[in-house]
Amino acid sequence: MKIEFTGRQTEIPNEVRRLAERKLQKVTRLLPRMTRAHVILTADKHRQVAEVSVHSRNLDLSAVEVSTNPRLSVSNAMDKLLRQAQRQHAKRRVRKGAGSARRPAGAATKPAAGVEEAAGSLEYPRVIRNRRRAVKPMTLDEATLELETRAEGVLVFRDAGTERMCVLYRRGDGHLGLIEPEA
Repeated sequence: MKIEFTGRQTEIPNEVRRLAERKLQKVTRLLPRMTRAHVILTADKHRQVAEVSVHSRNLDLSAVEVSTNPRLSVSNAMDKLLRQAQRQHAKRRVRKGAGSARRPAGAATKPAAGVEEAAGSLEYPRVIRNRRRAVKPMTLDEATLELETRAEGVLVFRDAGTERMCVLYRRGDGHLGLIEPEA
């Protein structure tokens, strides 16, 4: 991978160069097909602006950070870039079938350290079977009493009068909601 350094109104110190190279190695581990990286450090009065962009055949990432210290600016920009790379890595793992049917049921997909927090809402929800229960025929009043005794907020039951499956659930406002199927 080719790394370019550009200093605008400033010289880039060797320690900042070494820091950038070391942090880019972490990004390279997550995105192995990177072709080049460009680190731009700009001095503007008391502000030190670090702009880092990474290019590959399929993906371009960039991050900008502003602080009073050039080392801190580069470090924070690299951390942002690393989080972006982790997010992309997690997306690629999900798309490639990390939870394929060939995997044993007990094996959970573990993202790399730090990806879980970085991915946030990018993880897809998994279906986790709790337990099987018999669906009992009961009236709505009986179902309400049964739901109050349970820790779970959902009860599936068969309506004693119509013999239809119904779902009784606890709503966010504290009331109960009933889902009845149409004919």
